Amino acid sequence: MTSLWDYQSSTLMSSVQSSPVFTPKDDTIRQSNTRTPTAEADHYVDWAHCAADSQDPDVPDYLRVAICAYPPPEHGEDANPQRVPTTREILLAAATLIHADGAGLHKRPSKVSFTNKYIPTIVAATHPTQTHTINLLGHDITITLRATSYEWDWGDGTPNTVTAYQGMPYEKGMDLNKDPRLIRHYYTPPNGWRSRFDGPYPDATRTITLTTTWSGTATNPFTGETQTINGLVTTTETTGPFPLDHLTVSNTDTWEEKQGH
Repeated sequence: MTSLWDYQSSTLMSSVQSSPVFTPKDDTIRQSNTRTPTAEADHYVDWAHCAADSQDPDVPDYLRVAICAYPPPEHGEDANPQRVPTTREILLAAATLIHADGAGLHKRPSKVSFTNKYIPTIVAATHPTQTHTINLLGHDITITLRATSYEWDWGDGTPNTVTAYQGMPYEKGMDLNKDPRLIRHYYTPPNGWRSRFDGPYPDATRTITLTTTWSGTATNPFTGETQTINGLVTTTETTGPFPLDHLTVSNTDTWEEKQGH
């Protein structure tokens, strides 16, 4: 006789395996995110956009700096229109220009989550790094973003889960309930529903939201210095609402038949 646990687990595995590892919807989630630069970058918004438009190769760097009303100097120094930007200033300016993608919120099963005891929802962040190229003061500069922290809001009132690890998509052979490489969440039936004796399963949806904190790294084209700023950008992405469901099993094995049921 197949136990309820075996049935539930095999059903979820079938559901997970029937979905491709990556789908167009996964990329839609990742690229329809919102992004928020660190608050310190607010002082660099106007200068960054001016500097990004100053691409005439015949204009010397110091004149580009002067034309663009160079941003407030660091450490209380006097303004110097001929001073080249520091790496930190470049990163803060970049934070206002780039539109960082999300970390790639990957959920399986993709279209539903089950509320049975041994059937978790599996999530992962599939794009923990990204690069962007900006032009500041006539120089192309590559900004590398690396995810440093993930906060998973499960949309059901339970505490958020914060991880430094991005997780990984389910692969055949993994133990859904025990494999330490998986990030999982167990949803519970809404409104205290326990069985069909309580009536039809309640109609309910949930939404998973992933907030990712990114560090930013760049090399200063004027000085050659490389620097990293932690928390340079934060992104938020969501699955959108998905329904909850509950697997039920009608026991019709031979033992039941012998009892005349």
